[in-house]
Parts: sequence; structure tokens; C-alpha cells
Amino acid sequence: MFRITASLKEPVRYSAIREAVLKTSIRFPYFGVSLGTGIFWHFLELNDQLPRIQAEEEIPCTAFAVNRKNEPLYRVLIKGKRISVEFIHILTDGAGALEYLKSLLYTYLTLTGKQISTSGEIILPAMPLSGEEYEDGYNKFFQKLPSPSKISRSWHLPFELNKSPKLRVLRAEVAVDEILEASRKHKVSVTEYFTAVYFFSLQNIFISEIERSNKEKRKVLRIEVPVNLRKIFPSKTMRNFTLFVQPEIDMRLGTYTLEEIIRSVHLQMQLSTDIKQISRFLSSNVSYEKLLVVRILPLIIKKMIISVVYNKVVSKRLTGLVTNLGLVTLPGEMNDLVDYLEIIPPPPNPKVKVNTGLMSYKGKLRICFSNITQSRELERQILKQLSDTGIHVKILNND
Repeated sequence: MFRITASLKEPVRYSAIREAVLKTSIRFPYFGVSLGTGIFWHFLELNDQLPRIQAEEEIPCTAFAVNRKNEPLYRVLIKGKRISVEFIHILTDGAGALEYLKSLLYTYLTLTGKQISTSGEIILPAMPLSGEEYEDGYNKFFQKLPSPSKISRSWHLPFELNKSPKLRVLRAEVAVDEILEASRKHKVSVTEYFTAVYFFSLQNIFISEIERSNKEKRKVLRIEVPVNLRKIFPSKTMRNFTLFVQPEIDMRLGTYTLEEIIRSVHLQMQLSTDIKQISRFLSSNVSYEKLLVVRILPLIIKKMIISVVYNKVVSKRLTGLVTNLGLVTLPGEMNDLVDYLEIIPPPPNPKVKVNTGLMSYKGKLRICFSNITQSRELERQILKQLSDTGIHVKILNND
């Protein structure tokens, strides 16, 4: 589950948002699906139900009742001046959800009488539907390739988990120009620079924990960074089309300066996102579902195996996650009607504990931390490090 939010200049009008959801959702029929259960697989089945329109919940990204008949796998939330959409990741990724939200915003604003002279590249309800929007990008670009190297388990933050409700969100904001200046100084992207700062902050906590405890600790710090495959492969799919790169630093080699981490993250991410390397990850992901033994295995057994593999292996490979939707622009008059945009990443699992989402809009980079622990130390370390490098940080209230 993840959430993308737009905050407007005026309070949201329910009657207009209801009509906007109707018009927009008809244009995105591939999102109008519910989760079906067969003998061998779960599957997505089309239905004509609209997404729920509901008041924004205090805790974001709460689970869907996926077994409810004809329940769409996304919803629209409103509160005050905010319009949000929440999607299950199996339906689409951040890029696909953002296209839906932009279309919804344009339709809503025009329904409320706002004059918008140009729609730019926004998908509008009247636009013809392209078959490419439906395509399964993973299978389209699949080719049988050698699997990437297996990765070891990583170190995890030592913080105690929250009791219910577990998830807390902390928001912060920095000037795009300032973080761009810091990134360009090292000739890296904003994602690479922020990921390096994240690593440096994790390293500080790791060292502090080692000094406090004599217990043997895993020494690899690893961050997962989603990659929008539409920027690598020629696809216009609106379905989920994301893979992940996983830069790491090995603390057995000693401590690292920020400059060393920046250089290492840049090189690892450049190599991992090369089309030949990313194709290996795509091949590995798709290959499993093509195996005969997997295809004929009953779903109930598949679910048990997947649960064990995830809990015992997959969830323990990562220390953190950084997802960056990049710079978002809105056309013409829409820019003056939308105050800010943000993404709240999927709630972390009990091993990773903190996930981070970034989005840039109107000269501001908005940072959202999803945290399920009792500590804010990681956020404090990251924001302090940004501040120490000359980037002005504004911590926002969680309204």
C-alpha cells in the first residue's frame, strides 16, 4: 500500500470529487479490478465498481479487505484541502498512481469552475484508451538470462516497534535548488545523494549500537531503491512496472566518509540500472512464475511457501528503502491551484522498520518517513546531515 496526496488552495467539494472520480475511473479501466482466488493463482478480475471515496484515515495505507467481492484495489481519500489516492502495489506503482491523480485533479478542478487552458501531458477522460496502457511490461520484456548474484542478510535498526497503531509519518521539506546543488557538486542524482545521506545516517546508528552492545551484528547495510522501468524500456503501461536496485556498504571494511558513500552509491546504482543488468533482475522475477512446478502447485501451498520465504529470507535482506517519484510538474493554471504533492511509501515490515518517500514539486522536495518504531533517531540523523551540508530543512507538522 502507498499513498500519493495533492493539497489544494481550497477545501475539497464532495459532489465535485465524486463526479471527478466517476469520469476519471472510467478512463482508467485497468485499475477497476478486484482480487480473485483460483486453484493455482490469485488473479485480477475486471469489475465496474468505482473506488471508495472516504474520509482520510489518521493512519495512512491501511490494508484493503482484498477478499471483499468486487472491491477495487485503490481508493480516494479527502480531508480539508487534500485529495489522496491509495493503491495496492500489485495494481500499479508510483508512476501509474501519479498519472491517475493528475487526471483526477484536472477533472475535479474543471468541474469546480476553474479555467485551465492546457492539460499538458495529463491523461484526460475524453482521450482514447491505448492498449499499451494494459500491457504486462514484465512479460513483454522478459528474456531468459542468468540470475543475479544472491545477496546476504543485512543489519537492521535496533529500535523497538510501536504498539498499535504502529505507523507514524514524519514530513520534512527542503529546497530543490539546494539539494540539487549538493548533488551536482558530487556529480550524482538527487536520489543517489539522498540514499548516500541515508547510508551515512545508518552508519552512525550502527557504530553507536556496536559500541553499546557486544553482541555479534550483521555488517552489511543495504537500501532498496525502486526503479521506474518505463525510463529504461519503451513501455507506456499503467500497470506496475518497477524493479529495485539494492546498493550496500559493508561495515567489515571500516567506516566511510560521506564522500566515499556517495561515490559508492553512484557507481552501484549506475551499474544496477544498466539495461543489461536490470534485465537480469526482470528475468529472475518472471522466471519463477514460468516454472512448471510453480504453475501446477496449488495456491494454498504457494501461499505457505511464499510466506516462509519472505519472513525467513527476503524481509531480512534490507536495512531501508528510498523511493523517489522525482520532479512533478502540472500544466498552466493547475500549478497555482495545487500547494504541494507528496508520497507516503508503503509501511515498512518489522525488519526494515523505516521507509522513505520523496517527491519534488514547485521548488520543494517533500520527504515522508514511514516509521513503525518508537524511535525517530534515523529521521533525526538524516535531516541533521542534510542541514550540516548547508541544506535548509523544514520539519512539517503531521496534520
